[in-house]
Amino acid sequence: TAMEAPTIMIADDDYTVRQLLKTALQKDGYEVIEASTGPKALGEILASKPDLVLLDIDMPGANGYTVCRELRADRDCGDIPVIFITSKDSPADVQRAYSVGGSDYIMKPFHMREVRARVSAQLRLAVTSRELEKSQAELLRAQKLEAIGQLAAGVAHEINTPAQFVGDNTRFLEESFSDLVGLLTGLQAMVSSPDDQGDADSLLKKIASGLEEADVEYLLENIPRALERSIHGLDRISKIVKAMKEFSHPGCSEKEQVNINRAIESTATVARNEWKYVADVEFDLDPDLPAVPCLLGDFNQVVLNLIVNAAHAIADEISDDGEERGKITVTTRSVGDCVEIRIKDTGTGIPEDIQKRIFDPFFTTKEVGKGTGQGLAIAHSVITDGHGGSIHCESVVGEGTTFVISLPISEPSSARTAA
Repeated sequence: TAMEAPTIMIADDDYTVRQLLKTALQKDGYEVIEASTGPKALGEILASKPDLVLLDIDMPGANGYTVCRELRADRDCGDIPVIFITSKDSPADVQRAYSVGGSDYIMKPFHMREVRARVSAQLRLAVTSRELEKSQAELLRAQKLEAIGQLAAGVAHEINTPAQFVGDNTRFLEESFSDLVGLLTGLQAMVSSPDDQGDADSLLKKIASGLEEADVEYLLENIPRALERSIHGLDRISKIVKAMKEFSHPGCSEKEQVNINRAIESTATVARNEWKYVADVEFDLDPDLPAVPCLLGDFNQVVLNLIVNAAHAIADEISDDGEERGKITVTTRSVGDCVEIRIKDTGTGIPEDIQKRIFDPFFTTKEVGKGTGQGLAIAHSVITDGHGGSIHCESVVGEGTTFVISLPISEPSSARTAA
């Protein structure tokens, strides 16, 4: 099937300019739509979602700067390339055009060959950008699946331990019930047929003998313990399963209001097998923390990467005898109009010259085969591009590292939803 021709919006109050551009672009195979005022241009763009906009600055109703700014604030149309095409030629006008989100700037009178070349270039860039976003989303999903695969054995171990003592306690209760059944059956027979049981002394002796045979004193002491341990084990399994479900929250293109504290605790629970042998995790979570607009699955992946990295850094620092343990501290606070998450470890620390590169794609200090160098690069993209936030690290060699994430409490108009 032939690919659909790209659609281009021409927004200009000059009819002659519109016709000149329309004729040339249609010859190149583009679909063309037109508008002569700012409000009409914005309405048509939001409704039709063209592939590119050629936008004049001086138009009735709303100027091109306003149209572009409104367009960039729209979630569905914010990525459409906008080429300003205008007679304004001052550096201040050019700067303003780019500051409101313009992709390119052409001055009138223009050469049609230049316009066609720039249109073609911006369309190619848009396609490339969408492909990169798609690849990044696929990479994130692949990394998340890989992480879940790596965590599966640890989660199975975490579930297996409480499941084992739930099973042991259940078998003890089964045996105890068998002992009690014999005693209770005898007592029931005595009560239902008292005349056949002899005098009271004989009856009491039989009851005492039955109690001793069943070792009721032992059962009274240990049955409640077994029930308590079983309930505790089932609660532990339930907590792990719930945490895994929350961590594996399906990817969604829409942000939702997220309880950051709960998301962090769930992710730490899922990753427990990664850190429990080398470190203790302490939480200092603000109970009054407001909900944050978030892509939950992506945020969970970032927290997982940072906690696992912290555990690895501590493992590199401590001795092999297992007696020494590190500490991972997770703190949440409201700071101005943002929520701040700090994940601090007592690991090896990161040298200053390396700190500048840790968010670069494919950069890693791990041995070959032990890391792709994509974890922090993806974390940076998720926080900055996907959430309009920031992430940086504070580190001292030999003392440890703190990663600081800042997420806006309200949705920034410039932050676009991740694919």
